[in-house]
Amino acid sequence: MTLSQAIVQRIKNLISQSAQIENYHQLSTRAGLNESVVRAILSGETQNPSTETIFFISVALNMTLSEFYNDKLFDIDNIDDN
Repeated sequence: MTLSQAIVQRIKNLISQSAQIENYHQLSTRAGLNESVVRAILSGETQNPSTETIFFISVALNMTLSEFYNDKLFDIDNIDDN
């Protein structure tokens, strides 16, 4: 899995676990991001979302960046650099 794919999967997992956010539209609204930005990340069109964008998404999901990246998806053994 690439880092980009891990980010997409993490966001999707967090949305599915959230009681307050049900879809990318609600996430983009809460994060203060354009809906097209979130859609591009989740579709894989945006390969390397900025740290700032992930920060806003994390805040919308009521977590820190550390909490966002604190998942087995981001273990070094799970990330392929291709």
